[in-house]
Amino acid sequence: MAAIRAEIRAEMHEEEIDRFNKIQNAKIISIRQKRMEKENARKLAFHRFMGMLQSIAIVLFIAVLFTSYVYKNSLVNEAKYDINNLKAEIKSLNAQIEEYNAKIENQTGLKNIEKIAVETLGMQYPTPEQMVYIESTAHYALLSDSPEIIVEPVKNSQNTPMVKELFAALLGSKND
Repeated sequence: MAAIRAEIRAEMHEEEIDRFNKIQNAKIISIRQKRMEKENARKLAFHRFMGMLQSIAIVLFIAVLFTSYVYKNSLVNEAKYDINNLKAEIKSLNAQIEEYNAKIENQTGLKNIEKIAVETLGMQYPTPEQMVYIESTAHYALLSDSPEIIVEPVKNSQNTPMVKELFAALLGSKND
């Protein structure tokens, strides 16, 4: 019986060892499963975090693109506004130029010059006593040695070219 008992004890001891091993194996498996779950949870959290970062980066990139588009559009609109202001200024300046040209044309008209000559400068139309008639067949020269203007005919004894006669008449020299 002692052998049976020793055998029973050995069996019990083996059963306890098996049970202990099974419990230890179950604990090890559960620890490994917990580690795997934690590792998977960390990987999942990391992937979620990276996905969130990618989403934020995409949203920021789109926001930057939209902001730059709005900024460029505002610059274009500002340039158009400046162009329209300059065109309006050009139109007003052209209108002023036209106004001044009309005034100049008015002031330089023959009737206006005649009016200024008569009213401001005291000029008048020549009277018959002030008129001098010159024959077209004779050549005349103006002599200004005396206080009165004297017109005398120039004698042309030789056949000099017409240009020389004109210079002689203008300069008042006499050809004898």
